[in-house]
Amino acid sequence: MATTDDPARPAPHAAFPADNPVQALLRDHDMVRKLADKYQNTHSADVRKQAATQLIQAIHTHSRLEEGVFYPGVRRVDPNLVARFEEDHLAVDDLLATLQGMSMDEARAEPLVRELIDAVLSHIRQEETQLFPELKQAALDLTSIGLQMQAFEANLVHMQAQLSDREARPEFSRSQKTARPV
Repeated sequence: MATTDDPARPAPHAAFPADNPVQALLRDHDMVRKLADKYQNTHSADVRKQAATQLIQAIHTHSRLEEGVFYPGVRRVDPNLVARFEEDHLAVDDLLATLQGMSMDEARAEPLVRELIDAVLSHIRQEETQLFPELKQAALDLTSIGLQMQAFEANLVHMQAQLSDREARPEFSRSQKTARPV
């Protein structure tokens, strides 16, 4: 059960702000900062492993949201800047793919997580100091983008929950893999 002090899960009353999608991205950025801080400032291997797992999931979800909806929706404001952010995402996506395929207990996980944190925190600072102010100055109505982001995020969370359910029920997974169409 998620609690409100779990930075990986927003409080139940924290609805997606469809009329202000930048606020949703800022909320995600804050969550990533908290998880990164938790990872970097604990002496507990268990806490570090949990924070890394939550961080990887949060960054993955956030990246899909930006890449799939937000960047295409705001590209017209500054195409070169958005292209640079998309390049940042490619590097982060490579790190995510590597980390998602390994145990956080592996020796090489810690330097990769730290590299991920450095890259993502730098990217966040640049978005917040360059792109978001440009969007504000452009005075765009971002409600349409916000609604698309809200639906995209809901679908992504739903798919992730379905995958988690399947992984939690190995007998279901095995029967699905061996079942043949009739």
